[in-house]
This record gives sequence, C-alpha cells and structure tokens, in this order.
Amino acid sequence: MKIQGIGVAHAKIILIGEHAVVYGHPGIALPFIPLKVKVVVTQSEEDFIESKYYHGPLVSIPESLNFILILLDDLKSTLKVGPIHLTIENYIPESAGLGSSAAISNAIVKAVYDFMETELPSTLLFEKTQIAEKVMHGSPSGIDALVTVSEEAYYFIKGKEPMIIPIQLPGYLVVADSWVQGKTKAAVKIIASLYLKNMAQADLESLGIMGVLAKEAIEKKEIDDVARLMNQAHYHLQTLQVSDPIVDQMVSLSLQAGALGAKLTGGGLGGCILALCETKVIAEKVIKSLTPIAKDHIWMMALL
Repeated sequence: MKIQGIGVAHAKIILIGEHAVVYGHPGIALPFIPLKVKVVVTQSEEDFIESKYYHGPLVSIPESLNFILILLDDLKSTLKVGPIHLTIENYIPESAGLGSSAAISNAIVKAVYDFMETELPSTLLFEKTQIAEKVMHGSPSGIDALVTVSEEAYYFIKGKEPMIIPIQLPGYLVVADSWVQGKTKAAVKIIASLYLKNMAQADLESLGIMGVLAKEAIEKKEIDDVARLMNQAHYHLQTLQVSDPIVDQMVSLSLQAGALGAKLTGGGLGGCILALCETKVIAEKVIKSLTPIAKDHIWMMALL
C-alpha cells in the first residue's frame, strides 16, 4: 500500500432528463469541473473520518452519512483494507442537484483503490459508487456516478452504454443555488407514486422526447432550440411536483434578465437552477438578478 491514496471528483449538471432517466428515457449531463471534492486516505489505528460534516470514528458516523459507512464497509471487505483515516474536502454544495454525494463516493473509491495500489477500471468505479448512491437516493439513474468523474458530457439512457456528446454551444450557463435543500429521494417517491396512478407517464414521455431533441439541437449548435427545450422541461418538472417556489422564482428572474432558457437541475424540491444565456453580458445580468437569493453560490461556465 501507499503512504496515502488520493481521489478527486467534480460536480455535475443535468441539462435535461431529470427523473425521466429513471424510467428509461434519455438524459444529458455535463461535468462542472470548477467545483471539486478531494479525498485523502492514510493508514490509521482506527477507521476515522475528517470532514466538515463529521469528525470522528467511523463507527459513530451520523445516519445522514450512512452512504459513506456502507461504501467503506464494501471497499474494506473487497480490498482487505485495515484501519484508515479518511479526509474529505468538498467544495460542491450539498443537496443542490450538483451530484455532491456521487462526487464524494467517487473520490472515496478512487482514494481507497489508490491507497491499496489496485487497478480501478471505470466500470468498477461506477459500480462501487452506485452502492452509495442507492443508499442516498433509493433508485438512482447512474448519471451522477458517471459524470462526476468524467470531463465529457453524456447522452444517457439507463441500462445502455452512455454516449459522449461534445457540447460547444455559443453561450454561457449560469448555475445558481436556491439555498433550499434539494430532496432527491422524496422527489423520486413523489414521481413513483404518480406513476402508479398513471399520472406521470405523459410528462415523463415528453421529457424523454426533449432529451432526444436536445441532443440533436446540441449537435447542430442551435442554442435557441436547447433553451426552448429547457423551458419546456421545467414546466413538466413542475407538473410532476418536483420543483419549488424559490426555484420557480429564480427561473422567472433568469428569463426576465434575458436568459434564453432556465430550469431546475437535479433531483428537485430545491437545489440549483440552470440559465442558458447567449452572451457573457446577459449571463452577468442574470447573475446580478439571482445574487440576492443565490448569494455566493452562483457560477458561470462558457460552453464553447
């Protein structure tokens, strides 16, 4: 084993397809590399966690971090790892739809395998990360586990091989946090309940069609079409009852400030929004309009 193992992952953005991907429809997700998580693993006398969420022995970890406990139990059993000290530095907002838990899990897996000097194929990294994601989110699509370690955008259909799609749109994405804690697991349950009552199928089908159309628009670099599909997707997510009043307000403010399209991103019931803007000047106007709500949790990314 090495003196220390290091694992790094980053945030993700779902451009379109939230929840629909769980039901076999396509989604598109982008890496958001500026926001990262770093995990360092060293040898220790006892299993110990050092993070802003919890500082202490692994056996006493709070229930909210059970995904880490279960993941580490699996990794230690698989790799025959002795007691370790785990340091987690996370700069991705939690429960904001940016894949924080998947990024943490990815970084932990990479750090432990690096510590044990064991080869880690990408398929195994995905499989191990999904162990933790199932604890966190119940029935995850897998898109977070995939994109939080990739520098590529993906067109994703559950159960099929993900397809890399280059995204080079002439515009900017603004990502802003509502400061309302997202509740992915609860949102998944809401849609599952609606689905059993035949009240979600039409919206999920529409979101699936939008995923196909968004891929075509991206390939043609048609930013107006991508934005229109984002607006329509947000409407369907509202109908599926997974939006939030503050999120809806931020979407409206973005459009009023000149964004071409805006929608929630991630599990919903809070979390972040995306706003697609044609120019940097417009993106800065959108940022200004959202700053009273998002405060310092607001970022901009060029798509070219």
